Amino acid sequence: MNRRQALVFALAVCGALALVASYKLGPRVYNRHRLSQLQGRQVYDAKLDTQAAYAAGLARAQREQKPLLVMLGGNWCQWCLALDDLMHQNVQLRDYLAEHFVVLKLDSAAAKPLDEAWGKPTRAGVPVLIFVGTDGIVKHVQETVSLELWSGRILGHDPRRVLEVLKRWA
Repeated sequence: MNRRQALVFALAVCGALALVASYKLGPRVYNRHRLSQLQGRQVYDAKLDTQAAYAAGLARAQREQKPLLVMLGGNWCQWCLALDDLMHQNVQLRDYLAEHFVVLKLDSAAAKPLDEAWGKPTRAGVPVLIFVGTDGIVKHVQETVSLELWSGRILGHDPRRVLEVLKRWA
């Protein structure tokens, strides 16, 4: 192997190592930054009377002739905070939610009676989306793992997939 071939080989090896390192370290760096952005947010009220809030949300949904979207989660849950952030920051999602749903965010621990009445949709984890018709009947329970970016390696949800689910149950 001559000097030029050795240099090309060394550069190829360095490039491959850089790709592997970025694949492994990139998500960690991004997630650390993302967590610092989300930390301290209080999206879910653990002291809320969830039964009363649900009744009020359902009454509003009936008045507005829109389905009720119940988001069960917790302020301790990074995925819950990331999904809530996406639904506020992404203009298309925010506008679609406002136009087609009444949204109710409930702390999963405080909403245990509702969770049990709905068949324990939180058993697979939170956040979980519960689509309730104006008749008060649960139309669909959507886990959110399938909506995550890079199969959960990146702390966030795919806006396109989230919108597809919303459109399916609007």
